[in-house]
Amino acid sequence: MALLSSYNRFNEFKNDFIRDTGLKRAEENMELYIQYVTARFADQNNRLLSNLSNEIQELQKVLKKV
Repeated sequence: MALLSSYNRFNEFKNDFIRDTGLKRAEENMELYIQYVTARFADQNNRLLSNLSNEIQELQKVLKKV
């Protein structure tokens, strides 16, 4: 089973944001950048919860066999 881990990628998202929006700097539209980062974090949380749910289901299968 994998350990839960996450790290802050707020600044790393700047390059993705610039590429996705075509803006030259994230600071040009901080409101849009914050929305972008919030959406990325929500996606990360969704993936984490989905993986956790899948691992719990697999653990239940193993425990039923014991």
